[in-house]
Amino acid sequence: MIVDFHAHAFPDALAERSIAFLSAQANVPAFSDGTTQGLAEAASRVKADYALVLPVQTKTSQFRSINAFASRVNQGEFDACGVKLLSFGGIHPDDDDVAGELRAIKEMGLKGVKLHPDYQGTYIDDPKYMRLIEIAAKEGLLVSVHAGLDYGFQDCTHCTPARARKMLHETGAENVILAHMGGFAMWEEVYDLLVGEKVYFDTGVVARYMDKRLAADIIRAHGADRVLFATDSPWATYEDSVEFVSSLEITEGQKNMIFGENAARLLGLNYDL
Repeated sequence: MIVDFHAHAFPDALAERSIAFLSAQANVPAFSDGTTQGLAEAASRVKADYALVLPVQTKTSQFRSINAFASRVNQGEFDACGVKLLSFGGIHPDDDDVAGELRAIKEMGLKGVKLHPDYQGTYIDDPKYMRLIEIAAKEGLLVSVHAGLDYGFQDCTHCTPARARKMLHETGAENVILAHMGGFAMWEEVYDLLVGEKVYFDTGVVARYMDKRLAADIIRAHGADRVLFATDSPWATYEDSVEFVSSLEITEGQKNMIFGENAARLLGLNYDL
């Protein structure tokens, strides 16, 4: 079973423009076209069963449109190539009614929300984020957070391992997934500050950047039951992402947990696929 816990896709009318902007912003290539069809086709090449779309709300005005699309994705409207697409909701820490919007996201049947501290211009230990994360936990919602460096914002990292640790300790939250193995390009700090905390890591976009020995060390020390397979598609290929996890010096049982069992438990999916 393979569940991609971190991918991106846009409505067809916005995909080309969105991918061009984001690729230029970070100076990184895209490996698919940013559509739901492109995501499903990419995931199908490694026989993935599910791919989870994580929408980033960059303006407070986007709540309704982003979550309407997320709901359509989650209801199966865009499933293709044998791949079931799921979606989290989008929310911004400056929204007027964060509590009400989180309830609305839950009522839509979405299992969580995505936060991107750099694109949302907010440090992860800001009181606004911490309140949002606490309310999400009470609603039974997961919170996926971009963590570490973003090449589009190299002058300021809004979610460092130290700030993430502070947030976790002050909120007591256990519903957080820190993307990119806890903090992109900050993995020594992740090992020192976040290993052993009650938080999940995902493997999104680390395949071409992270030392495999360090990745295996983090997984063994943190626990494979708290690591989730992810690609960050279209910013990485499924082939590279699968090969990265498959080649780590960890047990087959640990790999199975990472590839799908952990995600199935968190999202309530069928283990037997």
